[in-house]
Amino acid sequence: MDDDRRIRFLISPMIFFASLVWGAWCDPVARCWLIDMAKNPSWTSIIGAVVAGGGILVFAFGYIFGTVLYALLRVGFLFRSIISRDMSRYHEVALSRSTLDGLAWALHLPNKLERSYELCAGVVFDHAILRAKQPGIHRWLFRRWNAFSVAGTSLVALVLSFFFGLALGISFTMTWLLPLAVFAITLLYVTCLAWCDTMKMMKFMITNDFSSLPTNSPTPP
Repeated sequence: MDDDRRIRFLISPMIFFASLVWGAWCDPVARCWLIDMAKNPSWTSIIGAVVAGGGILVFAFGYIFGTVLYALLRVGFLFRSIISRDMSRYHEVALSRSTLDGLAWALHLPNKLERSYELCAGVVFDHAILRAKQPGIHRWLFRRWNAFSVAGTSLVALVLSFFFGLALGISFTMTWLLPLAVFAITLLYVTCLAWCDTMKMMKFMITNDFSSLPTNSPTPP
């Protein structure tokens, strides 16, 4: 697994556990429990063992958060496509009808591209055409999608930490909820921005002819 994908599984679990620790510290009862646990040698050894094997635990939580985000987005876009049949059912590639027709032309497809094949066509365009002819653009799209995934999974982790903290008996205090609510709104904003940037670049590359550009163009900032 490359570093760009690995970071998706590392950041969200760190935010999840940081939120729980902060929530416990803001709760007077849970804070006493944390202090007592830190003084207990048996708990110290248990925590040390967890930290020693933390790689597997962190990746497991990261996979869970990523799966939850994927399921929510897939179901949400599926319902959106049911409400309006001319809208995409995939969050990975969501294009307008006119852009979808342009994608069919760019891929030299003989027939009109159906919505059910939109994701497949988008992947072929990105990995077969952009990756070969415009690697800088392909890399930029990958970075923006990675930013979308990191922000989205971090948002899921933050929201789930509230429910997990409630199950553990941590009281909801303003000193815990307020800063994390602001951070959650920020993450939601960044997630939407990264997704929109990715879709706009896909549309820009599909609807314009860049055949005259050099194929070894540098990666955009």
